[in-house]
Amino acid sequence: MSSSFLDKAFASFPAFRHADPDGLNALAASARRTVLSARQHLFHLGEPADHFYWIESGSITLYLPSYNGDERVFQVLEDGCLVAATVMFSDDRRYPVSAQANARTVLHRLDGAPLIGMAQRSPEFSCTLLRIVAGQMTQAIGRIDLLTIANSMQRLVTYLVNLSVEQGSAWLTLPAHHRVLARQLNMTPENLSRMLGAFRRDGLIGGRNRELVLLDVEALCKQARLPPPDPKRRVPPSASPQDEVLFSCCTLH
Repeated sequence: MSSSFLDKAFASFPAFRHADPDGLNALAASARRTVLSARQHLFHLGEPADHFYWIESGSITLYLPSYNGDERVFQVLEDGCLVAATVMFSDDRRYPVSAQANARTVLHRLDGAPLIGMAQRSPEFSCTLLRIVAGQMTQAIGRIDLLTIANSMQRLVTYLVNLSVEQGSAWLTLPAHHRVLARQLNMTPENLSRMLGAFRRDGLIGGRNRELVLLDVEALCKQARLPPPDPKRRVPPSASPQDEVLFSCCTLH
């Protein structure tokens, strides 16, 4: 991918409309192509954060390792996303999580200085970044609250209902494969598959793989012994959908 292509890709996102062309050109010119194989790390927790990354193809899992060998998955980022962009604005400039490729993944390593320079020169660009960060912090709080639910079925049903609200439809596209989603919900992949299969047999959900449809939300909540969702609940957009994807990064997830 050429630097001119990156420059056009960045310019197509609303967040970059207030960035100066010289800054975008400098950002694109700093790009260095990187290819990771499956399970290869992009960076580890605590390493100096000298660069952030643009995913051309493939996907990256952001996770927090633990002493007992378990991994807490924060998010899966796919093609078109930036990885660790907001880390460039931190004081210590160290990666707060580890990042690992799920399959063969092509990325472009980018220097942080042009991004910081664009924020310094444009109050509008800086305000856009703050608006995106604020919205994602609210989502992160919701995910933390979800993990405090002790019952694994309640965690799954709460996740599916919240995802339906976020995506604005009963038809859902899961953001990750079942194995990764199970890690995010602190359950085994086998348990996740069993519960989804039971929901299908009971006529509560439909679809397959990562495409699901919630057929009866109230009955689904009743099965998990949860109150039905508030029909008036909405997730207010904090930025455009393109910007939300673009600035998904490991300081927030």
